Amino acid sequence: MDTATLTDIVGDSGGFATRRQLRRAGATDRDLTRAVRSGDLHRPRLGWYSNLPPDDDRVTAVRVGGRLTGASALFHLGGWMWRRPDRVAVSVAPNAARLRRCRRSRVVWDGIDVRDRGGVAVVAVQDALVRAVLEEDFEIAVALCDWALHGGRVSADEFAEVLARLPADARGIADWVDADSESILESVVRTRLRRAGFHVTSQVPVGFGRHTDLVVNGVLGVETDGRRWHADRFDADLSKDMATLIRRRIPVHLSYDLIAREWDTVLAAVEAGVLMHRDGTITGPARPTPVREVGAGTSRHAGARHGRRVGAGQDGRAGRAGRAGRAARVGQGARAWWLPRRAPSQVSHSWSFRHALAATPLPAARSRREAPPDPGHTGHDHRTVAKGTR
Repeated sequence: MDTATLTDIVGDSGGFATRRQLRRAGATDRDLTRAVRSGDLHRPRLGWYSNLPPDDDRVTAVRVGGRLTGASALFHLGGWMWRRPDRVAVSVAPNAARLRRCRRSRVVWDGIDVRDRGGVAVVAVQDALVRAVLEEDFEIAVALCDWALHGGRVSADEFAEVLARLPADARGIADWVDADSESILESVVRTRLRRAGFHVTSQVPVGFGRHTDLVVNGVLGVETDGRRWHADRFDADLSKDMATLIRRRIPVHLSYDLIAREWDTVLAAVEAGVLMHRDGTITGPARPTPVREVGAGTSRHAGARHGRRVGAGQDGRAGRAGRAGRAARVGQGARAWWLPRRAPSQVSHSWSFRHALAATPLPAARSRREAPPDPGHTGHDHRTVAKGTR
């Protein structure tokens, strides 16, 4: 068998193939040796062949003896994140053995059910999402959920299963998720403004089939302008600004640099714009919503500070004893954020494919002091939507 045919077989198998698979396809050991020596294939692990670049995170995962998971997997799939994770999270089964150490990797032990889903080098999106949501900063955790729902990477039912696997307080992230978000900038700005106490609605129509990215307190029309998408849409953006003004809203444009480097200025400008609007605003800004996050000086993977041990070994050398128990506690270590816990009577949401979340209003409190923090609006009607309806 010639090398080109071997490379095509490996490529059609997702970039990886075992020696047994290739032998069944008709390749001989001499063919495999010739393909490796020519550089068209390489062996990331004994018995495995790949045509992917050696520095690909999927190759690192296979070299260790598992598959990509967590933020590493979602970044590879195009998840909304600012940058590639520093370390490659590698999912292995509870009975995994002969794991190899790689400089940029960390091993996490997952249950047998995780092994049965996903591809040859990457776990299923919902399994990666469970781990990434808890290990990443809160705003990125929300953005990843937005991305997964907006792009149809997970269904409504699958996302409900993701929530069920999270710790009790973390399930409140459902109140922050909005499947209508169309970019990481839009998702992050919405989350930051809601944490500051503002009312935020996503993708509000302004006529002629156009939408405003975010409407703040009913009076500011915020556009998150990435240069890549707006460089050749100058006139169209001006037209949208005019439509926004006709609806008595102040148009505001935020670039990546403003969002990433001058957020305090953005926040002050948004508050000033809300307060100066003549028509008044929708209840705000209100009391900020508390989200407790790990400080910059604290190790994100220590876990001991909050009485939880990371549910994964760091180098794969841990004994087999107790691995099944660690696998059952997926995501309980490396927590990056905590939400205030709320009573079941204070939360009610269901899922549909059109709208990721339809939350009913919180019950009225007897006094202002007793009122629970309101994370803001997601842009959906405050009515319970039956599962599977539009």
